[in-house]
Amino acid sequence: MEQPPVQVFADDARIRVLTDYTDHVEQLVHVYTDAVAASVLDRSPAPDAWSVAQIVHHLADYELVHSRALRRILVEDVPTLAAWDQDAYAETLQYDVRPPEDALTLVLALRHLDSRLLASLSPQAWVRTAMTAAGVEVDLESVAQAASDHLASHVLQGRRAVIGMI
Repeated sequence: MEQPPVQVFADDARIRVLTDYTDHVEQLVHVYTDAVAASVLDRSPAPDAWSVAQIVHHLADYELVHSRALRRILVEDVPTLAAWDQDAYAETLQYDVRPPEDALTLVLALRHLDSRLLASLSPQAWVRTAMTAAGVEVDLESVAQAASDHLASHVLQGRRAVIGMI
């Protein structure tokens, strides 16, 4: 059954944010496949640096937090977004010993789902706001851009892990 196209309300700024939001996912897949091909998926380039597998687990947890934040911004009036401790997640959820395949699948699925959600929003929804745990007001566009920047920085970190740099 063919799905109807998503109606998109977009100006140039939103198109740039949505392009960033999806382009980095493809780059993550390339880093992951390069790490698998080079047999370095679980290799950490330094004692305090994450392997590609650990990066993918972190991104899966980040995408879960981010996806929920997007929905809270859309549904609630100026919600307060909780901070999260990425190091506690990594240690408690054992990023270093769990296989990353399912985590990568989750990142891809959530990015796809959320990009379609963001693309379908009215201009009024796009400017809805939330408060960070630090008390800073942020709008939906800046939250989406921050998620894009976050993924881009971890793609670069993953590339470094593949070639053995920190």
